[in-house]
Amino acid sequence: MHRLTLLAALLCPALAAASNCTLPITLDQRQFTNLSDPLYQPDNPNAGRMVQVSFGSNQYVLHILGTDLRIGGSYRYQQLAPHLAEIHMAETHPDGAARYTLLLTCLTNHQGRFIYTQHDGPIAPRQRQNSGRWTLQP
Repeated sequence: MHRLTLLAALLCPALAAASNCTLPITLDQRQFTNLSDPLYQPDNPNAGRMVQVSFGSNQYVLHILGTDLRIGGSYRYQQLAPHLAEIHMAETHPDGAARYTLLLTCLTNHQGRFIYTQHDGPIAPRQRQNSGRWTLQP
């Protein structure tokens, strides 16, 4: 757990200092809109993509905005500190299963930054990282 906090502090020092905000205790019945950083690189094929993620008790539906594509999956949410959390996600992508994590840190109680780490998935490269902004819908 301390390793993730250190990683977030090293990668996003301004975010690590933003401890006046808090992430939700649970994601059940919550919805996020996420925007991946727009800089395209070979390890960031979804650069600039915006998605909406609707969470249930342990399932989610991800809608890639601007398309008709909706992808389901399961998740496990863990709050590591009031301003730091991790979501482990297993997705049933149409091209094959994907496993990834989102490390969340907040700027306010309703928005912040994320680090996306794909551990395995159908879109090359199979292992990759990128980052972006998340917004919690009211």
